[in-house]
Amino acid sequence: MNKKVIIVFILALGLQFVTSCNTNCRCSPVRDIYYTNSGVTVKNLDSKLPVPFVTTSKIIAGANYGIQIELQIQQLVRRKQNVNWGLIQSAYACSCIGDNYLAKESILSVEIFSNNDFSSDYPKNTDLSSLFKIKANNSTTTIEEHTKLINNHKYGYPNLFYGGVFLQVKPSVSSKHEFKIRITLSDGRILEGKTTEVELT
Repeated sequence: MNKKVIIVFILALGLQFVTSCNTNCRCSPVRDIYYTNSGVTVKNLDSKLPVPFVTTSKIIAGANYGIQIELQIQQLVRRKQNVNWGLIQSAYACSCIGDNYLAKESILSVEIFSNNDFSSDYPKNTDLSSLFKIKANNSTTTIEEHTKLINNHKYGYPNLFYGGVFLQVKPSVSSKHEFKIRITLSDGRILEGKTTEVELT
């Protein structure tokens, strides 16, 4: 008798597992969600620290220095996936396709400036963005290339600069810098944010 009960239970469990991926997800229709970039905040990064590398230290090794660029957005809506309870939670057995996020404007450029002379070739208030690169998937790419990649994708998730841009060359003139990020959008708006002053050793 007990064996029959166990067999019935196993069959019911297996049926629940199979059907959960087919009928229990009850995914909502995929939506196109439009958002607009409304501002930017920036923070100093030290790549020697655990992810996300954010630091309030005033002294950072130049080889480890980066800037976190966080875009502030509006009109972004998130949809929670439906969870149905049964012998097996469908959330573990299947997953719904996420919504599509579409920016209302593209990013024309990302510029980086310092309040002090960086080198003889880069006096203060000249664009330093070519000296920074984005690290992703064990490789690096320039800010310009990364910006083009973002704009070429129809669907994207906001804050694709959030992981940080990292300095490739140490300063040779002044070691203390307060960096300003300037992002120009296709609708003509300019978003700016500043780091706190940091000494690069």
